[in-house]
Amino acid sequence: MLTEQESEILGILFGDGCLSRTERSVLITITGNKVDDEKYLLGHVRGLFLKAFDLELTSRYRHGENTMDLYRHSKKVASVLHSWGMPFGLKKLEDLRPKIEVIPSAFIRGVFDTDGSVYRKYGPYAQIQFKAASNGFMGFVREHLVALGFHPTRLRPDETKFRFSLCRQNEIDAFFRIVSPTNPKHLERLRRIRHPDLLTAAR
Repeated sequence: MLTEQESEILGILFGDGCLSRTERSVLITITGNKVDDEKYLLGHVRGLFLKAFDLELTSRYRHGENTMDLYRHSKKVASVLHSWGMPFGLKKLEDLRPKIEVIPSAFIRGVFDTDGSVYRKYGPYAQIQFKAASNGFMGFVREHLVALGFHPTRLRPDETKFRFSLCRQNEIDAFFRIVSPTNPKHLERLRRIRHPDLLTAAR
């Protein structure tokens, strides 16, 4: 069974990571928005890899894009990540799920922080959404949320991806307490939805 940190790292990679074989090594990459995700990637994700693998990830900003990467070549670490279920190259959608037992809340935290969203349903009511191209992957996340006591919507396909949501307001609060997302953009977004009066007062 993976540790808390390892489970979160695997969730991060499943959400927005890649293992790319090069001639002599493997490139580990995690991608995000250079505005919305910078604080999370530099302040949290880089620290996770340093603690778990003693591997310091380098940051780069793509010219002409709103995108940034954390990356590092390491055949040794990539081999470990692959043994946990992270594929090399393109993620095979039909069997994208961990190959080893994870701590569900930590794995889901990694997935949500990199690839999930929280948005306004109406008024001060929030909704959480998970969305990915892999039906099996989304099914895995959904199953574990159910096991944690949540009541997600049915898994539905759209044009290119599969998605489900958490809509019950008490479960939105429980999700942020139990899964405990660390990406500041999600925390700020929830605050803006729930407490718009605080923003007005601050102006």
